[in-house]
Amino acid sequence: MNNTEVVYTQNGVEKRISQKQAIQMLDQIAATDMQRALVHSLKLTQNNPDATELLWSFYEKLLSMYMFEELLELTNKRLVNTPNCAVAFSWKLDALRHMFRQDEAIEMLRSAYLRDPNDHNIVTMLGTFYKDEGDFDKALSSFNQAITVNPNYAPPYWHRAELCSEHAESLNQVTRQISNSLVHESRAHYLQFAAYKHAERLGDFQTAYEHLCFGNGLKRKTLHYDLQSEVGIDRKATEIFTPIKLNSLDREQSSDLTPIFIMGMPRSGTTLVEQIIASHSEVAGGDEYTALANAVMRVQRSTEHTGGIDDWLSTRNTSDWINVGKAYEQNMRFIRGNKRVFTDKNQFNHRSVGVIKAALPNAKIIVVDRQPMDVLFGCYRQLFGGDGAPFSYDYDELVGLYKSYYNLINYWDENTNGLIYRVRYEQLVTEPKTAIDGLLRFCGLNTEQACYDFHKTKRSVKTLSSSQVREPIFTRGINRWLNYETQLSGLVQKAQNAGIEIDS
Repeated sequence: MNNTEVVYTQNGVEKRISQKQAIQMLDQIAATDMQRALVHSLKLTQNNPDATELLWSFYEKLLSMYMFEELLELTNKRLVNTPNCAVAFSWKLDALRHMFRQDEAIEMLRSAYLRDPNDHNIVTMLGTFYKDEGDFDKALSSFNQAITVNPNYAPPYWHRAELCSEHAESLNQVTRQISNSLVHESRAHYLQFAAYKHAERLGDFQTAYEHLCFGNGLKRKTLHYDLQSEVGIDRKATEIFTPIKLNSLDREQSSDLTPIFIMGMPRSGTTLVEQIIASHSEVAGGDEYTALANAVMRVQRSTEHTGGIDDWLSTRNTSDWINVGKAYEQNMRFIRGNKRVFTDKNQFNHRSVGVIKAALPNAKIIVVDRQPMDVLFGCYRQLFGGDGAPFSYDYDELVGLYKSYYNLINYWDENTNGLIYRVRYEQLVTEPKTAIDGLLRFCGLNTEQACYDFHKTKRSVKTLSSSQVREPIFTRGINRWLNYETQLSGLVQKAQNAGIEIDS
């Protein structure tokens, strides 16, 4: 814990407060005036160079405001004056990643590795960047190096699990580490998920499932998640954007840009669909940015509205929606580059179809549907980064969120007059030409062979499907859950009790 106090002057009087208090003060200012909060944050961090928690919070605000250029400039300055500043190093990497300058980020990590080859964090991060770029040999080498440097650091065991070929040996190694008390409790779930992957590759589904259950339980303990609150947000969207409201939102296009929103539950095939479309020469492949939510927040603040976000969304006029659209397009500037068409695959955009219809009348929306148990098990078997998909580690929460998600998607589909195009994953992988033809036609794109050879496309893919989308179409994902049919009987029962039809 960094106990450095923050010193500042107010009305000529020097004051001292904790970093936590300073962050709270700046957050209060940001609630009504983000620009003023950023100015104060910059001054405080410059005058208190050892206040690293405050610095972290400042950089986080810059990223949340899509001020990537400013973040890069400030982290560069900080690293010139304080070369070993881990906070600035980490956030500079984030800035480069969001600006699609992965080559510079990799070079930055390489340089750091050369300075200290025994830094397991650096080696692991280097491996994840290589994996995103599709250089799996270098990624695997990096993860193996990280394990050699620090065998008690759990994440690289999981990262390498789908890349390595020696699954029996790796499973033994991971199993030994599971009983190692030197592995930090907050990261122990990485080992269980790694063991699951290795055991599954060896065809030992019972052992794989046992590790998976342990891993999910450990990961769930690290998260704060309220399913009812999430379901309430989904329900509120239908109350704000009623059928009458949705019908009133039609207007002429005010931009020549065409965002293609790709929606679906995690593990439904959205990354595959995005890779297919992004392989087109006229399309810029996107990322899982929170660009739309940020655009709404920025325009809301600029209107000086005193009510909550729900009331704000319910009372907007055409001018406000146009401003939201402009803010969104600005947020996506690094993704779209000089291309007119670009993709956006953020997980939570399914709640914002009403906003998309109002703010971006030229947008396209694609929803990917998949056999329910392949989605449910696909989520349960996957370790998501950070706090991503927090509902996926518990059967009840997983089923509840799935049901809420599809209730909302079906509502939008029924009330937006053809705005949404739905594609089934199973058709996509069994009849790829027919399905891809339909996707391109809906997007208004000419047929290009690259879309059918999507696995050859060179682009950074930062999702958990980065390795799969670099393979040709395969069908082994259909009914994958049946390998665990006996073990998953409880999940099947909960899904059926919720009214979810399970195909077999």
